[in-house]
Amino acid sequence: MGRSSGEGGDETSPERVAAGAERVTVGYVVRAKGVKGEVKVKPLTHSVERFDELSVVVVERQGEPDRVFRIERWRPDQPGILVKFAGIDTPEAAKECLVKGYLTICRDEVAPLPSSDAFYVFDLVGCRVEDESGRDLGAVVDVLEMPSTDVFIIRRNGEEVMVPMVSSFISDLSVADRRLILRGVEELFQ
Repeated sequence: MGRSSGEGGDETSPERVAAGAERVTVGYVVRAKGVKGEVKVKPLTHSVERFDELSVVVVERQGEPDRVFRIERWRPDQPGILVKFAGIDTPEAAKECLVKGYLTICRDEVAPLPSSDAFYVFDLVGCRVEDESGRDLGAVVDVLEMPSTDVFIIRRNGEEVMVPMVSSFISDLSVADRRLILRGVEELFQ
């Protein structure tokens, strides 16, 4: 687990990463840790080993331009990981450039899913939602990770409805067709 740059990994150029391709979030920088510029990252991926394959990420922070950073190394630090970025050598620099930022990669660099019935949240966001009779219930705007089960956030007429992501409520889900059909949730959408 963990790696340093030079131990293989992705050879994506910073120019390609910053070229405006659609990006996917793989981590959130929680805080600086230590005196050498490392940061605590909450991974937003199904496998932290995913970071073995990354050498370059774009950091997106609200109200600031996106910035490209090269990963020097990372290591587990439960809960989460510690990441050291090239050119960030003090906790002050880490706070100024990275903390409260999202680590993003190009969509075509996303790791394969662990199973055929798994999906990425970004594939669900924007899916139209209907009931089994075809009545429009809105669109998926987010998926929340909850302790017992994930929850769809569905926006309809400016209001958000939370629907547990359980098989008893899901009649059909087609990411290819961008459509989610629900059953047994009529009371939530009145």
